[in-house]
Amino acid sequence: MTPLDPEAVLERLRAGALDALIDLCLDELLARPVSQLVSPGFVAQRAVAVLRQAAASPTLEPWLTEQLATLRAQLILPDDSGRAFPPDENLRTHLPRELTDPIEELLAEPYLPDRELVLRLLDHHAMHSLIQEVLHATLVRFARKMRSLKPDTSRLRSGLGKRVPTGLSRLKDLGSGMVSVVGSELEAQLDQRVGEYVNQAISAVLGHVATLLTAPERAATMGDWRAYGLRVVLDTELEAFAAEARKLDPDHAVAATAGAVRALAARETLEGELTELVRRAMAPWEQQTIGALLQTLGLEQALRETWREWLGEQLSPVLETTAFRAWLQALLGTTDQT
Repeated sequence: MTPLDPEAVLERLRAGALDALIDLCLDELLARPVSQLVSPGFVAQRAVAVLRQAAASPTLEPWLTEQLATLRAQLILPDDSGRAFPPDENLRTHLPRELTDPIEELLAEPYLPDRELVLRLLDHHAMHSLIQEVLHATLVRFARKMRSLKPDTSRLRSGLGKRVPTGLSRLKDLGSGMVSVVGSELEAQLDQRVGEYVNQAISAVLGHVATLLTAPERAATMGDWRAYGLRVVLDTELEAFAAEARKLDPDHAVAATAGAVRALAARETLEGELTELVRRAMAPWEQQTIGALLQTLGLEQALRETWREWLGEQLSPVLETTAFRAWLQALLGTTDQT
């Protein structure tokens, strides 16, 4: 068989054969079911293999340290001006309203979470401590305020003291001393009594808070609060977020990340769990083709053109490389593959 001319083949590829080959590949890929393109077992196996290789590498911590240092330098560390971001720069300046407005509307929906779920989220020692301190301080201040409102009888006692006999005057002084002692004892017991009451009331307070947060009449108000939270995040200067991020210990972040990688890699059931997770995620579409899914969304033609253009831009320069010419000559038998 007469070998083909590599230059003639290259010319045909440049003249449109490459585009035809790209179309052929796209047609084939888009016509395949999702289950043929993505194997849950293969995805899980490769992911776990990469994870375990990274966990076993002695360069894991140095690599994480380098990546984190790069991110910190680009995003949160101050420059010569002492700031990481210009004044008044916030997330809203970087995100289009076409994106933020629908998200705000979605958050403002009168959604009501389940009361038991909210209660489980609140029932944590940090929340217990917070409520305990607030209730204790409030009740103690209230009790002391009420005690300070008692009538001032000093003038009455002074007036009576001028007319009472000496024995009764001494009895009055003794009574005043006893009142002072009793008052001091009550003051000493106040903190203890309030503390005991607050400890017993924490569960009831948490339950009441959960009830209020999930009450139907508060649905609209809570929706407004969630939308308000988004507006605060969007309108806060990025420098404020950078300042908060600078408070985090990078060494601790590296150690925690490396520890998590190694703990996951050591999990014997990880591959099976990941396989099942991918399988469940794919289940609704595994028998459909990629093309059908994209066509349902109205994206098939647009994405096909985008992929064709991108692949053409990436592959066309390859045709002009020495390596491709050598491979083509070997393929066509015009020279030794070596």
